[in-house]
Amino acid sequence: LQRAKDAEALKSAFYKTLLKEKEKLEEAAQGALETVEENFKALYSAYKKEKASYNKQLDAQKEDNLKAKQTVIEDLKALLEKDEDVSTTLPEFRAIQDRWREIGAVPAQNFRDINNTYQLYVEQFYDRLKINRELRDLDFKKNLEAKQELCEKAEKLAESANVMEAFRELQRLHDAWKDLGPVAKQYREEIWERFKVATAVINKKYQGYFETVMEEQEENMAK
Repeated sequence: LQRAKDAEALKSAFYKTLLKEKEKLEEAAQGALETVEENFKALYSAYKKEKASYNKQLDAQKEDNLKAKQTVIEDLKALLEKDEDVSTTLPEFRAIQDRWREIGAVPAQNFRDINNTYQLYVEQFYDRLKINRELRDLDFKKNLEAKQELCEKAEKLAESANVMEAFRELQRLHDAWKDLGPVAKQYREEIWERFKVATAVINKKYQGYFETVMEEQEENMAK
């Protein structure tokens, strides 16, 4: 995604500069600029072909991920149908959660439905956990510790000098956050606010970095 943004920014900067240069030169002296433009078009065409190939592979992987997540959901449904004590099925439930988190992205048009379905069954399992308050509180504690760890990672990223890598890693942290179960009610707002503050810092740095890069690219192109 970032590479595509950079490519489009370069294309925009190139043609903006090219237009300015053409306005400065007499018509008879514009042959050199036409050669430069043809070279740019050839490079950009090669990039587009590479991007199309990459997107095709990425789409295929997302379809495979969708099937894998559908399988996890079916296993979760089967777990809910087991007539066993919740303390017996809890380890299996956690293993299913781990499998879900390990699966990558799915097609955008399926993201909302597949995640809503998964969360629905997760909530049903937690409803069963309410029968055993001790087990439920234990799982809430486990989820809180996991979210605290994500907050620490986000806060560390907010201090990183590598803005691009910090932004990319932040997206992975957000995906991990979504896959975690709930925490005790008294901690929900506090833990989310902590994560949100670190996120805002990284996003602001990323936006500023990209604006600076754009300015530098235009200056370099002009030179």
